[in-house]
Amino acid sequence: MSELFDKRDGQVDKDTVSTYSKFGASAYEDQRNREFLYGNKTVEFLKNVRFDNNCKFVLDIGCGTGFGFDELKDEFDRRDMKGLGIEPARGMLDIAIEKYKDDPRFEWNTGSFEDIPCEDKSVDKIISTLALHWVKDLECAAKEMARVLKEDGSLEILMIARDDGHYFKKAIVKAQRKHLTFAQIIKTAGLALRVSPEQCHAAMAVGFSEDKFDIRVEKISDIVYGDFEAHMKWWKARSTQIICDVKDKDRFMKDLQEELKKIWDGQGIPFDSNLLTIRIKGKK
Repeated sequence: MSELFDKRDGQVDKDTVSTYSKFGASAYEDQRNREFLYGNKTVEFLKNVRFDNNCKFVLDIGCGTGFGFDELKDEFDRRDMKGLGIEPARGMLDIAIEKYKDDPRFEWNTGSFEDIPCEDKSVDKIISTLALHWVKDLECAAKEMARVLKEDGSLEILMIARDDGHYFKKAIVKAQRKHLTFAQIIKTAGLALRVSPEQCHAAMAVGFSEDKFDIRVEKISDIVYGDFEAHMKWWKARSTQIICDVKDKDRFMKDLQEELKKIWDGQGIPFDSNLLTIRIKGKK
């Protein structure tokens, strides 16, 4: 997980981050969450992350509970690398700190894409999974990442694309209408940044000069089927910011189940997954 911005004033929505820290953090550690949809897509992405021979310091932005380093520990062992995970939600960060308290290779700190606690040109590799879409200003994030990445460094990011879950989320909105005002629904819809591959590439190029860096942005689309219980495993881990204003959450979940039943198509409830991979590498 990463930054949750209040679009009204451009600041981190502290109430939402706090709520996520309390109720969403532990759900990320559920093995079932790692094996379906976003968790599975994250694992697949991390398996394909590549490290140069001279890579010694890796930064994970929006590290959550340490999911990324969990999957990459063997690479850290083999390459004798060190890692720093930064995250604005304290509940998530506390889990990561406790989990890795006996492993000096990994450090943890509060931070975000737009406020990275690292020195200029100090990072060999930046990774991030399903976090960048929470920023308010993608160009600002690109500039801050470019500030800390070495000129011969590299970056690999997985983020949600503009049309991710477009049809699935129509059912969510129908359930929301029974519990939230129009203004509240619009607020939740605007929490995540939605960009196309072209928009993402253009934003990255503001921070990373294409004279000095190769920038590749690709879209990955898939239909993922599951029953209601399977979908609710990832929903529990990632929906806090969407339903934080719902007063009767139990009733909301029942209404959501009814709406999702309507899109069941024989194979299960479909989720139209659309993700972006961003890969940037210094030409030096």
